[in-house]
Amino acid sequence: MSKLNLLETRSQLAVINLMDTPKTFLRDTFFTKVEKFPTAKVDVDIKKGHRKMAPFVHERIGGKLVENTGFYTETYQPPLVGPHTVTTAFDLMMRTAGESTSGGMTPEERGKKKFLEDSLMLEEMITRREEYMCAQAIFEGKIDVVGEGLNHVIDFNHTNRETLSGKKLWSDPTSQPLGDIKRWVRQVQITGFVNVDTMIMASDVVDEFLRHPDIKEMLDVRKYSLGEMSPRQLPNGVTYIGTLTREGIDIYEYNEHFLDDFTDEKNPKMKPLVPAGTVALLNSRADYARLYAAVTIADDKSNALVTYEETRVPSQWVERNPARQMYQLNAKPLMVPTQADSWFVAHVLEA
Repeated sequence: MSKLNLLETRSQLAVINLMDTPKTFLRDTFFTKVEKFPTAKVDVDIKKGHRKMAPFVHERIGGKLVENTGFYTETYQPPLVGPHTVTTAFDLMMRTAGESTSGGMTPEERGKKKFLEDSLMLEEMITRREEYMCAQAIFEGKIDVVGEGLNHVIDFNHTNRETLSGKKLWSDPTSQPLGDIKRWVRQVQITGFVNVDTMIMASDVVDEFLRHPDIKEMLDVRKYSLGEMSPRQLPNGVTYIGTLTREGIDIYEYNEHFLDDFTDEKNPKMKPLVPAGTVALLNSRADYARLYAAVTIADDKSNALVTYEETRVPSQWVERNPARQMYQLNAKPLMVPTQADSWFVAHVLEA
């Protein structure tokens, strides 16, 4: 059997870059700025505005020094994400799904097909991890890095947060969700220097919100667009609810889930990306950052360590006894909301 043409990292990179990756609502809507670094750590400039006015000065005294306070810099070390698959001689000899029962493919063709299928699967897994990191950054204000030998938190010190209780909960008919929203919008205007135009709700919040007596007459559900995205192009799990025209806020339900098999490996659970009872108010033009640190892999051909400055870095190697080929897709992503306090998160239903 001849060697596969897809053994070299450069060839694999070309395949990965041509793939149509799955759309993800949070990542592709808010974390749109992509930066790649040649280092293991990344420096991030967090924008922090101020409301100082220009000082009056006496003509004979001259100008007054103004301190530069436009941003501060944080240094992070993005965690490595590296799922891998195994191809054995059995995989190359047995008929694949959809193949003719007479076995119309050669072992080499099956190997190439499996490589492409594995690449797509691993890409989807990493993309799903990135979307989860976006959700944590927004709704928790931090990212939990939990894995084998890893257990730490990347904290963004988010302060625009509130937990309602008692009769203020949106499940109470005497509560004032519109008043809450207006108050949160104004808070972001003051602390984050942006106007909120998007609200993302958990599914249970949508149900209570739509049945609230103050909301029924206020919601505009006419045709809309989110930037260049029409309703038909919304990713899976996203539903347009309507628009609060006075506030200029489009409302979405995001009902995407993920399998949590890392918090308790023995008891994996399906969980929503948007925590139950939670809403987030954001600016769709926030331009948050999607950062990627460099990935170093062992190159079998040169027998050396090679560092790549890419969003995805594939690696492939062969093991013997038993004979098998390993394929791994590596990435060091970090999702960072680079505009401090430019969004608001509220828990509006009882936990």
